[in-house]
Amino acid sequence: MSEIAFEIGFDHYRFNLPLDISRFYDNYRNHVRDGYTAAETLKVTRKKPDRFEKKLMGIRDRALVKGLEVSISANDLRERYKETKGFCPITLVPFTFAENDSTDWSVDRVDNSRGYCRDNIVIVSVVANQAKSNLDLSAIIKQGLMPSNTESFLTDLEWLRMARFYYPIMTFTRPLSLCLFLSDYQILFDYIVITLLHKSENKRAKAILKKLNKYVASDTLYKAAKLTKKRIHHCSDSKENLLYGSPKLYSWVKSFIETINAHSTEFDPLFIKYLFASSSSQ
Repeated sequence: MSEIAFEIGFDHYRFNLPLDISRFYDNYRNHVRDGYTAAETLKVTRKKPDRFEKKLMGIRDRALVKGLEVSISANDLRERYKETKGFCPITLVPFTFAENDSTDWSVDRVDNSRGYCRDNIVIVSVVANQAKSNLDLSAIIKQGLMPSNTESFLTDLEWLRMARFYYPIMTFTRPLSLCLFLSDYQILFDYIVITLLHKSENKRAKAILKKLNKYVASDTLYKAAKLTKKRIHHCSDSKENLLYGSPKLYSWVKSFIETINAHSTEFDPLFIKYLFASSSSQ
């Protein structure tokens, strides 16, 4: 942490900013002073910081107070920002800068137990960062599937987008019993199974149906998929009528879900990939 303190002092001289060390712990204040003095002694060229250098200074300040590692550079922030093409990947709204707005760009630590490392940061809007907060991957995925309340930071679609954004870059810190969770949202579960039957040639859908074929006759799955595609063709104007207007299809879907729940530990990882892994990685 002494290195971060030194860099804070060094940058305050380099960017010609007043040095206020009162906000730092006593054991870091001398290191901050040393950094400032070193830059002054070296007669480092002074300049106005750009938005990335300014953001990094703010990150270092907070990290020193919280005891977090900082190994990123301003160039790392530039590269991460460039990847966004100027839009928040969660809200799809263009970023603003230093406007004290929810659309301002911010740096999120993917894994909150780690510091600001190059492989642990993404650029998202302030509102998305606040919504994620300290949620782990299991909680984000659950939030992405359940209806959000009126006090939520994000819309239902934005929560789903967040789950799909963080799934490839976060790791599970606790098991996620997704099938058990979906059982509390039966209509959603019903239509997920319907999409599996409709997209039976999709790589991940096929993996789930193959697993289901261990417990359900192939002929039954084939007939259910065939009926699903037929009804989708004729019932495109009514989602409710698609499933609940066909007692035979509804009976099949209900029995499939009962089988899935009975072997949920086998199906959980397959459903997670089906719902949240990016289509480009199929």
